[in-house]
Amino acid sequence: MLQRIATIAAVTALAAACQPQAAPDPNVAALLDRQAIDQLIAGDYPHALDTHNWDAYADLFTADGELSLAGQSARERQGIKDFVGALPTEPRVIHVISNLSYTVKGDSASGSAYWQDIGMVGSGVGVLVAGHYEDTLRKVDGTWKIAKRAIVIEFVPPAEAASPAATE
Repeated sequence: MLQRIATIAAVTALAAACQPQAAPDPNVAALLDRQAIDQLIAGDYPHALDTHNWDAYADLFTADGELSLAGQSARERQGIKDFVGALPTEPRVIHVISNLSYTVKGDSASGSAYWQDIGMVGSGVGVLVAGHYEDTLRKVDGTWKIAKRAIVIEFVPPAEAASPAATE
């Protein structure tokens, strides 16, 4: 009896596998891409940056990725890891990412987001520096990665403007 049930189950599974599969809903696929991009830009990226997890940070880029900041740039994951690992760790900051605006075309996307570095300003908490990202993204093996990121600094408080320690 068990063999007969197993045979029926196998035939049923085989028959189901042979049926034409419905194409994925493009609207659902677009929403999934957008959610993955939002998670990359406003979730995984600032978390890796704020925890100084440079391996995780570099892994958010494509193997041939590029990062530029304040006239300097780094290429490929090891170069990016070395670049951000050399940035000052003080003052301690957390990154707030907002206003994400990305256009997805197949397995690539481009767009921008605002960022702020929040930290101690005098005796209180405030914005230390702010700007925006200019990004090119690429889906690699089903995962969205940063192919190229330019970090643009737009606002530096006057007391920090002359200091090379002002970082993103």
